[in-house]
Amino acid sequence: MNGTNINDSMEQVIVYLRISEDRTGAEAGVERQRQDCLDLCHRLSVENPAVFMDNDISAYGNKKRPGYLDLLERVKLGPTRIVAWHVDRLYRKPRELEDLIDLVESHPIRIDTVKGGAFDLNAHEGRLMARQLVAIASYESGHKADRIRRANRQKAERGEWHGAPKYGYGLGGVLIPEEAAVIHEMADRFLAGQSVRQITMWLNRDGGPVPPSKGKSRLNVWHASTVKSILCSARISGQRAYDPDAPRGGEKPGGRAILGPGNWEAIITPEETERIRAVFANPDRRVGRSAKSLLAGIISCGKCGNTLVTGGWRTGQTAPSKQHFYRCLPLPGRPERGGLSASAAGVEAVVTESIILRLAATTLPDIAPGEDGGVATAMAQITAARQRMEDMARDYGAGLLTRAELHAAKTAAQHSITEAERLLGRTSKSAALKGIPIGDETALREAWASEWSIPQKRAIIAALVDTLVILPLPNGGARFRPERVQITFKA
Repeated sequence: MNGTNINDSMEQVIVYLRISEDRTGAEAGVERQRQDCLDLCHRLSVENPAVFMDNDISAYGNKKRPGYLDLLERVKLGPTRIVAWHVDRLYRKPRELEDLIDLVESHPIRIDTVKGGAFDLNAHEGRLMARQLVAIASYESGHKADRIRRANRQKAERGEWHGAPKYGYGLGGVLIPEEAAVIHEMADRFLAGQSVRQITMWLNRDGGPVPPSKGKSRLNVWHASTVKSILCSARISGQRAYDPDAPRGGEKPGGRAILGPGNWEAIITPEETERIRAVFANPDRRVGRSAKSLLAGIISCGKCGNTLVTGGWRTGQTAPSKQHFYRCLPLPGRPERGGLSASAAGVEAVVTESIILRLAATTLPDIAPGEDGGVATAMAQITAARQRMEDMARDYGAGLLTRAELHAAKTAAQHSITEAERLLGRTSKSAALKGIPIGDETALREAWASEWSIPQKRAIIAALVDTLVILPLPNGGARFRPERVQITFKA
């Protein structure tokens, strides 16, 4: 359709290309559009047009289109003829069209398409046609989005792999062994007590594994957000997650909701994923997370059995000679309490040496009776609660439940999940021994001195030690003697 004429002598010609999804990254769809648009330019006697492109970006979602934004800036330079494969490649939402129409009074715009003809936005008829086409495109996009969501839900329920390759897996969920080994080490370190920050530093060491960006990132480094996203993901334990309400471009804090097993090979166990998520969902339950001292809350008084605490520095001393002490707090009405203290440096040195020698001897503690059963029980409780929530959602959709009944039932199910996660956060402390160099005394000493954090050391001590007691001096006082430290290891 032809409207007002644009001054051809001042006209600039722009080709705009866009494809919504490029699974392979080969840009084949965009290249086909390019060829068709350049052929149209040739028929219009236009040579060497400017080309703007957005590949693998939908016009319906909220993603920014850099090529389209650059096009708008170019339009402001003067009269413009835009060549596109179809108008829905150029814009697919009414707001985007209006952005173009806002420019027409001072910047004449004509649109030519390979499929759909031409129209002049400076003419009332051209704007009417453009608005009708964008209304149809927006309607079709909404229907397409609904179909895609339904198809994705069905794929999730069947346990099928979805989307592009992810770290650890190639196209279609094929395991990549060298990347899977990195993920397994990441999970072992996290469950052993290392923080996300420490794991990120380990990954970024000299000679460390290549990050998921695989050279695409300008910095080409691991980020803490990437580490957390991988650890929380269901796919690494061979499970299928689906959550249409999850934020774009990232995971929810505890990961997306898990529907069931997937049809690809797992790297870690589902139980390990549950425990990782439990830590992220309840960081305050992590062993020693907030501890600043190695043994506070672990070591006990040999006189009254009370747990020793670390409380400040001894008074009356100058700063260079300050000493840190573990001490038993006095309690009014309990004369047996208080009066015992010991040098923290001395006690920690004895405990550290004992732990390293214990680990170097390769004699590990047995799993506590019922520990595996506790994990299995918690996992079964979580699975059952999730199934109840799925059933309730279907019943509500079928009109069998009121909104109030659904809310009450979901609250009860979520409470059951929370209780099970709390159990998972307390069990299997022996996981602290996974991934450490058992039997290698030199490596153990290096790791203890420079690699392991206080929370990780506390987790290792809790896994190995049954009781840790400080005996009082016969005449009182805080003088440290190694024989005052009594350590009983687990069998």
